[in-house]
Amino acid sequence: MSSPQRSDRLRVAILGLNGDASKWIEALAGSGAQVSAVGTPEGLFAEGVDLGVAFLDSAATAELARSASMRTAPPLALLVGASPEDHPHARFLRVLFAGKQDWERTFDAIVDPLFLLDAKGVVVRANRELARAVVRPVEQVGGTHYGDLLGPPVLAGEDEAPSDPIAQTLADGKPRNVEMRYAGLSSAHEVTTSPLLDERGAPQGAVVTLKDVSPRRDQQERFLRAARLADIGQLAAGVAHEINTPLASIALRAESLLKNASDPRLLAIDSFKNFPRYLKTIDEEIFRCKRIIGSLLDFSRVRKPEVKESDLNALAERAADLVGHQMKLKQVTISLKLDPTLPRVPADEGQLRQALLALLMNALDATPSGGRVEIETRREGSDSVALTVADSGMGIPRENLDKIFSPFFTTKPVGQGTGLGLAICHGIVASHGGEIQVESEVDKGTRLSLVLPVSRAGRAAAPAPVTT
Repeated sequence: MSSPQRSDRLRVAILGLNGDASKWIEALAGSGAQVSAVGTPEGLFAEGVDLGVAFLDSAATAELARSASMRTAPPLALLVGASPEDHPHARFLRVLFAGKQDWERTFDAIVDPLFLLDAKGVVVRANRELARAVVRPVEQVGGTHYGDLLGPPVLAGEDEAPSDPIAQTLADGKPRNVEMRYAGLSSAHEVTTSPLLDERGAPQGAVVTLKDVSPRRDQQERFLRAARLADIGQLAAGVAHEINTPLASIALRAESLLKNASDPRLLAIDSFKNFPRYLKTIDEEIFRCKRIIGSLLDFSRVRKPEVKESDLNALAERAADLVGHQMKLKQVTISLKLDPTLPRVPADEGQLRQALLALLMNALDATPSGGRVEIETRREGSDSVALTVADSGMGIPRENLDKIFSPFFTTKPVGQGTGLGLAICHGIVASHGGEIQVESEVDKGTRLSLVLPVSRAGRAAAPAPVTT
């Protein structure tokens, strides 16, 4: 019969320590040892024990030494003292354990996943954030190969082979800092590997830190969007001013021609009969162009809000009254869900009314007959409030969510929208130090929330809109 397979963990039997002493000794040993307390000297000689430790007085120590000399016994450490619990060695271990606890608490307090690997890539120690990141109990993380926890590296591109910085560091002992994603993690992370080297410089393991870069990437994308909007605004202002002057001249002459076209002598000419209708169309289209240019100027114009304490509930009620008739004509129900405890906010009521009406008209256009639109006010965190317009309309496809605040982007039929309404809304909310949050699902509806700071101290330059 073959002998039973031995564990790699050191099995230690302790005699003479009462209470929870063996527990803190096992904690001190960590995953490298399995410690158990025994009540009699015979427990020190049990099968499978690799080391026996006895805290005894001098008489008991002599008896145990004689017994051990007469049999095959594992190595014994005999610590002699009148009071085992106060033995200097026991006190020394307690000091070491206290230091280990401090280190472990510090390790677990780190907010990013952090773990220590041996030369084979097996996790020796990991903090609790790693367990959360890989969605496993912390007890199942230690002793597991990192590849089983993180999964394989995700392909970076069609022509790029996935690289594994952890494996590379374990192989060559060089530190690395790479943004990438492992299949077992929910998002891309910044992976930092620091090699552990022996005295000859050979790699013996690595310390790995993972930092979720999604929030940073989202913030960078918002700033880029905001910068693009600012550039487009400047361009739009220049174009609008250049076009506005000749357009005004054309409008003046078209209006004059339209008045003269009513002359009976001209109407008597067959080839001239359609001219009044043509001129009227020209006049209408010119003024449509002027309205678009006016929207462009509103979008590009940087105007500091005229701030005063404003009641968003009252603003919502007035806006609902203004669009109520149009909602009724389309058989769309409009309702209010207002928080009576909502604090006043420092805001320009005129600008907020403009933004809210733009959201309501978009909701009306997107909602079919028999649908509903709701205006809601609520607190958003400790120092913000939200003014939300929700509809039961067609929703926004995911591929369009990042485009809806871009100037001139619209899904409406030609002639029914300029694509500037939401861009202007974003500019208004940003000037108030707030942000626009968007939630939408195709065929179920859309929620757009204007999130505004309550205190003047909370007013800061806002990032680009948040879409989910």
